[in-house]
Amino acid sequence: MTQMIKAKDDTLTEELVASLIGKCVHAPTNVHEIQTPTGATTKANVWFAGIVAGYEKAVIGFNYEADEFHEEPQTYYNVHLTDGMGYILTSAFELEIHELTQEEFAQLIEEKKKEESTTESPSAVQSDKETNEQTNPELLIANE
Repeated sequence: MTQMIKAKDDTLTEELVASLIGKCVHAPTNVHEIQTPTGATTKANVWFAGIVAGYEKAVIGFNYEADEFHEEPQTYYNVHLTDGMGYILTSAFELEIHELTQEEFAQLIEEKKKEESTTESPSAVQSDKETNEQTNPELLIANE
């Protein structure tokens, strides 16, 4: 049964991130601010799902956009999944993480495959992706 690990209102801590190692997780909400090709910024949900292999912690004291140092360094956490993908966990916006059973993870993969097949046209990239998902069920499905 799906179990909440981190609600949107919970604080992201290193202890929480470390506790994810070895768990099958789904982050349906992981909102980041990204830059568009025109230079504007927008928010995007970079969701992910998979088994967490480990994490990285980065402490950055310099604000590259303002070309000055922060008053207090900013801490960022990146999780790495067993399929080799890595994701930055947002601390500035909304983040929600659930623990899944293997059955729930398999069901999530099937649901996302159905969504993709109805919203995307077939391509060589899609075919390769589907082949990889069939041979590696831990493969991350998609990002929004």
